[in-house]
Amino acid sequence: MVLSLNPLTLIDENDSKIDLKYKTFLMDFVEQQYYLAAGKPMSNERKQQIVNGIIEASKQFEISPLLIAAIIDTETNFRNLIGSYGEVGYMQLKPTTAKYMIDKYPEIFEKLGYTEKSTDWIEKRLLTDPMYNILVGTAYLNYLMEIHEGDLFTAIGWYNGGGNEYYAKKVIFKINSINIKYPTI
Repeated sequence: MVLSLNPLTLIDENDSKIDLKYKTFLMDFVEQQYYLAAGKPMSNERKQQIVNGIIEASKQFEISPLLIAAIIDTETNFRNLIGSYGEVGYMQLKPTTAKYMIDKYPEIFEKLGYTEKSTDWIEKRLLTDPMYNILVGTAYLNYLMEIHEGDLFTAIGWYNGGGNEYYAKKVIFKINSINIKYPTI
């Protein structure tokens, strides 16, 4: 499967125009998708936290903000949920998986002020801090891309547990839908 280059565009830490463009798009997208799922608007503060988390995670792991947003939307429609198998937060991570990611990429988490590594703290933080949840979820996606030698489709399929081709196609479809709805992104 080939993706257009557009949805894989990365945000350069020094390009404020692209940063603003993605923030504007993400604010609208998060608001719409959350409203469709929850039937009520999301608070501006929470929306800003999610968008900032996506932008920061994109920069830290060099993964497209569109891909991160598509995974969050597929997982939870931007709702902060606890899954039936112990998955937590926007990106539906198990605390044990989160701890493994934090131990794997300590320099990134420490640089951003996340130094605590106890599983209890991680579980609480995954539910209460959108940026942390999104950083950890993006770290997991990055890890999956590493172990699958850069095969994005396979990595996305494994994000949901088990090499699920259907899940990967749902995420890719979401990215393509974003591209159609927001053609200037």
